[in-house]
Amino acid sequence: MSVLLLERRPPFLVMAHHRSGSNFLNDVLQSCAGIECLNEPLSMHTRFFRDHDLVPWDADDHDPALLHASLGGDETVREFLLELKAYLGQSRRGRVIGFKDTCLFGKLGWLKAFLPELRVIFLRRDPRAIVSSVLRSKLTTLWSYSELVSRAFMREFPAYRSGVPRTDAALRTTEVVAMSVALRYELARRCLHHFAHVSLELADISREPAQAVANLVAFLGAEASGDAEAFIRLRQAETRGGLFSSYRSLDDVENRWRHHLSEAQLALIDEVQSAVRSTTPLA
Repeated sequence: MSVLLLERRPPFLVMAHHRSGSNFLNDVLQSCAGIECLNEPLSMHTRFFRDHDLVPWDADDHDPALLHASLGGDETVREFLLELKAYLGQSRRGRVIGFKDTCLFGKLGWLKAFLPELRVIFLRRDPRAIVSSVLRSKLTTLWSYSELVSRAFMREFPAYRSGVPRTDAALRTTEVVAMSVALRYELARRCLHHFAHVSLELADISREPAQAVANLVAFLGAEASGDAEAFIRLRQAETRGGLFSSYRSLDDVENRWRHHLSEAQLALIDEVQSAVRSTTPLA
């Protein structure tokens, strides 16, 4: 085996639902020596992927020339994707390169064809905490939840029947955010087996930071985690900063939803989750 092959390291993706702690994990990984992690290059640096969120792209949709048929008239996005691929291709021992993004649910089949060696870290969080955080951050407008999520959810789960009154705007917004979490997690479940991947809960990083980071470093083939535990403890000491700050107290991260969501909202989140589970094969 050549020295060059021994030095290579597969690039990686950190995939998470919005408000799952992915900014925090991105910062944690970048605190480790020899790991680079771009922050949302697709969803924040091109509007295309936000506008096409949850539009399914399968492996057969990958086109060597156009990358995808819907990119036929968008040379700028194609060039951006090719530049990203070239950058990720530089991943090697001592410089493991990846990116974090939230817009690739439903596109994992295409992504595997585009980046065959990609490894995936799937960061999960309690759905109730996600729903609470999304509602408080008002991300539903930025990501067009009412249009894109509702349409995609009904495409995948046409038997679902909402019992929320049309006049109850707050509960309807809660429902669509709950749909987003359940749908994205199901889309991930269907396709993650195609990748070398690891799934972990945000709580795992919060409660056992040294072990969680050591496991991720080993999975990525990086050299060492450095003092990631001290870095995590610093970030968990208090909540401060703006919407996308990764400074969040551990109590806020784990428990704020308990004081924010009503009994009706909690019941609705469980109802949406149950509707998806009832259509999911056991095997």
